[in-house]
Amino acid sequence: MIAAVTAAAVLAALGAVATGLKTHPGGDPTSAPAPAADTGPSAGSPAPLSPPGAAPVAADVTPSGPTGAADQGASAPITVTVRPSRRDDPECNQYVIDRPPSEVPRPPAVVDAPAWVAKTGAVAGHYQSIGLTVQGIGSDTVVLTALNVRIARIAAPLAWNAYSMGEGCGGGVDVHSFDLDLDAARPRPVVFEGSTGLPLKVSERDPEVIEVNAETTSHDVSWYLELEWSSGNRTGTLPIGLGDGAPFRTSAVKGRPLYRYPTGGKAWEPSPFQK
Repeated sequence: MIAAVTAAAVLAALGAVATGLKTHPGGDPTSAPAPAADTGPSAGSPAPLSPPGAAPVAADVTPSGPTGAADQGASAPITVTVRPSRRDDPECNQYVIDRPPSEVPRPPAVVDAPAWVAKTGAVAGHYQSIGLTVQGIGSDTVVLTALNVRIARIAAPLAWNAYSMGEGCGGGVDVHSFDLDLDAARPRPVVFEGSTGLPLKVSERDPEVIEVNAETTSHDVSWYLELEWSSGNRTGTLPIGLGDGAPFRTSAVKGRPLYRYPTGGKAWEPSPFQK
């Protein structure tokens, strides 16, 4: 089971807001199209996994759970704000970056995380923990019936350096917490022991926070969440990702050179906790 993760300095810059899907890195709302599955690697990314000798192919992009729905995206009577979670637990907060330590700025303050990630091209390493604040629109109560995962792309782990924002793992569990094994044959959110899953009621006056703790030890995974809902005689599925329709992205760090920036230090240095 995936450990609940927090970060003292900063987590991956996941901030997003979804209404239908309105998203923006850093948590500031802006209009964005609903996410679409990647059909292949982006520039500078490794090719998806494929059998030896075979041409690279895109990973299966079918949802990892049931997604039948009458309403999609913009008509959903809920808003979902996506933000980093577990900020006060640093060791689980790692990034992989295609730069040597001399070219990576020191760890940023939390408010500066989005700009730092954008500047360095950082990708969440090993763990990615996000919180979804779900709130109803209008006076009607909305029931959140299921949370599913859609894997957009799976590739070999990024062959980049890993950078840790601190050392040590641990922390508590939110009321509605899910673990997500991105290496599973069909990844799906699993309710964390002692937590409460779905269904769950929300309204304009009574929002709820759902935490998702994703982990990969073997791949570079691009993925979306899909939140199923019902309200009266309406049902639907709300896709959740980053701004501009981009998916969340998490890469394994095992075997990669790991660096840390010591408190009071002036440069990145090799971490004693190499994996």
